[in-house]
Amino acid sequence: MQYLKEMFFQYIHGNRNIIEAGKLFTIGLFALASLVISVYFLFFSPYIGFRFVYAFIPHLYLIPIILLALWYPKSGVKLVIVILGLLILFWFFTNVLGYYTYTPLFVILYTGIDLATIMVFLLYIKDRRFVEAVIFDIIERNKEKPEKSQPFLEKFRGDFDAIIKALGSPEENSREEAVLALADLSDERIILPLISTLKDKSPQIRRLACEALGNTNSPKVIKPLVDVLTDEERYVRETAAEELGRLGKISMPTLIKSLDNPDWRVRVGCIIAFRVSPEPPETDPIIRLLSDRSIYVRREAVKTLGRIGDRRVLPYLINSTNDKDSGVRIRAIRAVVKIGNKDEIITALSRCTSDPDSAVRFRAREELNRINVN
Repeated sequence: MQYLKEMFFQYIHGNRNIIEAGKLFTIGLFALASLVISVYFLFFSPYIGFRFVYAFIPHLYLIPIILLALWYPKSGVKLVIVILGLLILFWFFTNVLGYYTYTPLFVILYTGIDLATIMVFLLYIKDRRFVEAVIFDIIERNKEKPEKSQPFLEKFRGDFDAIIKALGSPEENSREEAVLALADLSDERIILPLISTLKDKSPQIRRLACEALGNTNSPKVIKPLVDVLTDEERYVRETAAEELGRLGKISMPTLIKSLDNPDWRVRVGCIIAFRVSPEPPETDPIIRLLSDRSIYVRREAVKTLGRIGDRRVLPYLINSTNDKDSGVRIRAIRAVVKIGNKDEIITALSRCTSDPDSAVRFRAREELNRINVN
């Protein structure tokens, strides 16, 4: 099954140009539909009260805006500028045409463009946990605010047995509070309960358990955190990898051994752990993964080698600019620019300007132009 999944994703990336065209077509279709509806209501609607609809028209554009930010996150800042520019134009024409004379700030807040702008920024920074936290806050913003909360440990009055009992509660909020209370305890007794919580049905609770286990700095948590690297939720896996990395030297032997794990998610998690570790291992185990069968492993290996910054790996990174996956090639270009000197970069990237993938060509030309300017 795992092999079929990898073949499926490799097929997708092998047909990237068709998929990219489909994305642009979808965005364009929604944008065009929004434009047609806007023009109709503003100029041709037979209804007397049609002018009231102007406040809702910008909501039509939320779909193409969010799709554009989701699929092309590196254009996030530019997209925000475009959104605000178009909004000012919209406000100007509604005033000229005499629909209403509200201030631009009121139009922004009333039409929900503030929410669109926030979403674009969140997608731009690509932090799923932060995105979920802000979305949850937006959902809850109109609910009655609770009184100032007590520390979670105080809620249980320091009663360890009460905390353990809450871990088995059918209420997700109670289980989450119990995990947070355990995290506040400086006691080795919390390790086994937290390990059992790694199987909780809530991904948020599993993530919190990973963080709490990482904070114990105990060798006992290494194997359970490695097992979490196969979690079905990506952000849970990434949290486990980050905690393994922060454990430093004590987790390195297990992580290096786990590079031979048949599950590509475990190999990816180990490489991420190396990248965030205060004391990463020698580069040889990571270099070996530049020829891994999984494109995701190769991408993370290139990214990590670039982050470590050892010049001895430069020939391997230059070789990765020939990888069959365009994602690996783009990351290799970035790593070469970070590690190589000017002549080495120009030599390696000049060849990439004729790459069959447009994104790779664009990245190579952009980096070469930056070097020539400097």
